[in-house]
Amino acid sequence: MSVPTVLVIGGSFAGTHFITALDGLLKSKANIILIEERDHFYNNLAALRSLTETGVAAKLWVPYTNMFQNNKNSKVIQSRVTEIHENAVTLANGDSVAFDYLVIATGSSVPSPSKTTKLTKSDGVSEASTILAAIGAAKSVAIVGGGVVGVELAGEIATDFPTVKVTLIHSGANLLNRSGAKPKTIELTNKQLAGLKVDVRLNERVVNSDGETSILPSNAGYGLSPFTLTTQSGAKIESDVQFIATGITKPNSDLAATLGNVLDSHGYIVTKPTGQLTSFANIFAIGDVSTLDSGKLAWFAGQQATLVAGNVAALINGSKTALKEYKASEPGAFLIASIGRNGGVLQSPIGVFGPWLPKQLKSKDMMVPKPWKDLKVDINSAN
Repeated sequence: MSVPTVLVIGGSFAGTHFITALDGLLKSKANIILIEERDHFYNNLAALRSLTETGVAAKLWVPYTNMFQNNKNSKVIQSRVTEIHENAVTLANGDSVAFDYLVIATGSSVPSPSKTTKLTKSDGVSEASTILAAIGAAKSVAIVGGGVVGVELAGEIATDFPTVKVTLIHSGANLLNRSGAKPKTIELTNKQLAGLKVDVRLNERVVNSDGETSILPSNAGYGLSPFTLTTQSGAKIESDVQFIATGITKPNSDLAATLGNVLDSHGYIVTKPTGQLTSFANIFAIGDVSTLDSGKLAWFAGQQATLVAGNVAALINGSKTALKEYKASEPGAFLIASIGRNGGVLQSPIGVFGPWLPKQLKSKDMMVPKPWKDLKVDINSAN
């Protein structure tokens, strides 16, 4: 007896959370296929720790080998999808993979090293090791962007390399201003960064060098050689190593555009509260790429994945009840930023906390072990 095929594009937090949830709900009632370009799951939440602590980089790459616990016919295809149709996708090699249900979980693009562009574990570990060595040899580091990533990176470097001068440059009047940070959150962040001797420059926008299309000549998210940044005010900031931490550049939604008019004006896939695309009842989108939630956090992506897994299972099981609807988060309701391994700030509906609580929840290990547990792989096998 044939069973439906559920296809998932994208094997990061949203995609893998959906798969493990659906695998548990349906057992052998559906074949699940993950299509992912990378050869491992990549834990970008802990990427910044790998730039300051030896041995962490290898632990960011988790094999998919034990992800499917209940159906031996479920599998991973390491490839890139080039086109999506109503009931099939086309791969880079020209092969077609049919589906009954599709979940698009392609995430978003952020300058490396916050999210690596590398597709293999070996290349990813090599990149992180090169950056770590450069920071260790540097006398000064400049970070452009005072959002969560910029604050976290400044905290990581200042904590583990206290002799390195760290300058954090932000165009806004306050750090974390685009994350909905409350005054108390900003106050705690400033206090901890000051304690680590981070030089915070507010209301300073870094401009491109003459003739360049990006801030750094490498057109990358980081530079590992001496360079002078220039701000609109004319300030010159010299550093041995530079990082661009200006947040999400774009959702990875170009692929979805092959379905037709499914994107909003910002490039996000427009979805109903059920996670379904407005014109395709059998196609869903979750995580950073979708309009389900303006909050682009792994925690919210996991909640969306759980809900959509339940909805897909209901459709496959022929349930007559209405599909569940996702309730988007309130902007700024939840924010957590590590500030080195010993500090951090947590903003939640019940208050603002730091540094002890965020340290316990995130900063002490950046949640490196969690994906290994979720994907049912022994972290001691990382090398």
